[in-house]
Amino acid sequence: MGNLLQPCAFWDELATEHHAWLSAFPLQYLRNWKKLLTGDYEAGLCEAAVRRLLQRHAIVIEPNEDLTGSEQRPDFRCTKAQGTFFVEVACIPIDKVIEETGLPYPSQPGARNYRHLNDAIFKTCKGKAPQCGTVIEPTLVAVGTFHADASALCFQRKFGNMLLTGETSLSWLVDTRTGSGVGDTFQTTGLFSAPFLRPQQPAPLQIGEARTSISAVLLCGLAFDPPRTLGILHPCAARPFDCRFLPDIDFGQVEVDRTAGRFCTSWSGGAGE
Repeated sequence: MGNLLQPCAFWDELATEHHAWLSAFPLQYLRNWKKLLTGDYEAGLCEAAVRRLLQRHAIVIEPNEDLTGSEQRPDFRCTKAQGTFFVEVACIPIDKVIEETGLPYPSQPGARNYRHLNDAIFKTCKGKAPQCGTVIEPTLVAVGTFHADASALCFQRKFGNMLLTGETSLSWLVDTRTGSGVGDTFQTTGLFSAPFLRPQQPAPLQIGEARTSISAVLLCGLAFDPPRTLGILHPCAARPFDCRFLPDIDFGQVEVDRTAGRFCTSWSGGAGE
């Protein structure tokens, strides 16, 4: 289907603002971004929207692209009083969101069932992990979409919990002699679509870390201004991210008891629900 986001006054203003920001740096950065915007309008605007989001948190931002093209680096170098971190931007285009969630675009009235975006987010993290390992400071992957309904519905804590732990299901113990359930129900997971955890053998499930080069994921519903945002911290990042860099954003984290194969999630508060 290609790019479904149509230019309008708001997106034109964002593109003009990003153009002006890049003009303060070597010209090749602007040339590369204009080429991206022409070839993939949503991806180009996603970079601009994430840059604006970060600047609104009083962060000094510089482009970090390798202009020689010999190395894949995160898009932005970000500096604040607490230190430095990097951000790599990834866009889930509107047509992919429709495919993954079943949500229409443009929005249509009425209630409907929909699927989450977690598998697409997981695959994005999997692809970006090597790129995030090229720097020595904490690195975030900012995953954005301009799909309006997904911006409102798919970046909520309940889906953030599923990114932290994988998709969970209710289980219970069974007395094999009687076939009856024993004790209370409890949650189990195969860690499906959890970008930061992976199962380890032998059974029962042991939990290991994955993609430690990514310090956190920043989920950005870019159809709104300001964007709907949610953060997911890596529990064992090679370079942990301090969420005080972005104090107004709600960050979730998971605490893992590897001996028992159990975990619990918590949230920082921020601007969360």
